[in-house]
Amino acid sequence: MKEYNIPELEKTAAEGSAQTAIVIWQSVIEVLKNEVSAASFGKWLKDLEFVADMEGVIQLAAPTGIQSDRVNNDFIHKINMLWAERDTSGRRVAVCSWADLPSDVRALAEEARAERAARKTEEPAVQPGVRAPVRHFTFDNLVVAESNRLAATVCTKIAGNQATPSQIVYLYGHHGVGKTHLLKAIESQIEVSDDERSVVYMSAEEFMVAFVEGVKRRDTSDLKSRLRGADVLLIDDLQAIAGMGGTQKEFFGNIRAVVGRGGQVVIAADESPSQLGALNSRVRDEFQGGVLIQVDEPDEEMRRAIVRMKAQTIAAENPGFELCDDAVNLIVSRVKGPGRQLYGAVCNVFTATTFIGQPVTLDDVSAAVRRQIGEMRPPTIDQVKRATMTAFDITKTDIESARRSRSIAYPRQIAMYLCRKLTTRSLPQIGKFFGNRDHTTVLYAVRKLEEAVASDETLRRDIEKVERALEDIQANAAK
Repeated sequence: MKEYNIPELEKTAAEGSAQTAIVIWQSVIEVLKNEVSAASFGKWLKDLEFVADMEGVIQLAAPTGIQSDRVNNDFIHKINMLWAERDTSGRRVAVCSWADLPSDVRALAEEARAERAARKTEEPAVQPGVRAPVRHFTFDNLVVAESNRLAATVCTKIAGNQATPSQIVYLYGHHGVGKTHLLKAIESQIEVSDDERSVVYMSAEEFMVAFVEGVKRRDTSDLKSRLRGADVLLIDDLQAIAGMGGTQKEFFGNIRAVVGRGGQVVIAADESPSQLGALNSRVRDEFQGGVLIQVDEPDEEMRRAIVRMKAQTIAAENPGFELCDDAVNLIVSRVKGPGRQLYGAVCNVFTATTFIGQPVTLDDVSAAVRRQIGEMRPPTIDQVKRATMTAFDITKTDIESARRSRSIAYPRQIAMYLCRKLTTRSLPQIGKFFGNRDHTTVLYAVRKLEEAVASDETLRRDIEKVERALEDIQANAAK
């Protein structure tokens, strides 16, 4: 990813504001990296550069007009939404191509580019924020469980230059289950060790773009030289070139060349070779002759471990950031997607709390999750009752009964209070669902809790406990 440094448009107090904007942009781009597919991020978002803060508009630049058009069509709303969550000054983000920048701004920005290039040999300063270490995907921060144990074991052996069952290993599984992590971990370990093997990581979409550009120039020798010279070739998101005849033919030739000289090839895709219907038959046969390993969805315990690992990664650069067990469980129970979405949830919690100097609370965690998965529909009275029963371990008979003991009356009053607060039902309708109680009984419970909630910490915690149980019930109902 590029370094996002502002051109020196003004060396005034505005410079400090711009530097803050750069940090915010780094946070936004990190969240996008976790929430957008690897192929889309690499093609459309990775090369966006921070240009300047110009009169309340954060100007970003894309390398080409096609890229800026795609960002403005598909991603600008999401970018501005993430920006607004982090920037209290009301600035907005605009994206254009480098060619469309005003000439004076472009000239200054290109000067800043040249200065960055001149400083490449210097040790880069570490910016505070959510950015992960340079080697983000390693075996050290890979969470291993039954769903990915076989894949992790084989990939570790490849990285350690140990014998494997086949020169071609094909990993497949749903988007976000950690296939890219495994490939990048192989690359990382080979590059930092004394291993003399050369390693090349490339997404299939990157291969396609490089191949098409080479065809336009009538020279694909650079691409062939890079791939065929690899001792370990790692290709991600194979499905991106399924159905592209000429690209697949060139791809197959490079795979055969690496295998022919004794190299190792690792492929990752969303589906097995037999399920990629548009795959060339020769390519499919080649992969089916290798080792096929399915990477499954993580189970609940693995998902908790993923959240904790991501939190620890962020905390390594930001020591004040910590997620308690309740926060981890809240994220895991609400975010039902794969590991990448869990990473995004942790990043959202961090940017809304520690990143801006605030402590982490369960309310912040719940709000961050809601931003990611969207707001829930208003609950039904029955859902509020079920959540209360779960939180206080009481039965439906208990909550609807005439019993007035505190162990029953107190949860019942909380349920009535939340029904009034969260649903559109009237007081008489709420009373009917609680053993045909009069509306005045409901009104008494609502007013009593409204007055007490501001000063009673125990009551607030109990209400939050019911609300979290309610969120789980609604999330499960939405699946």
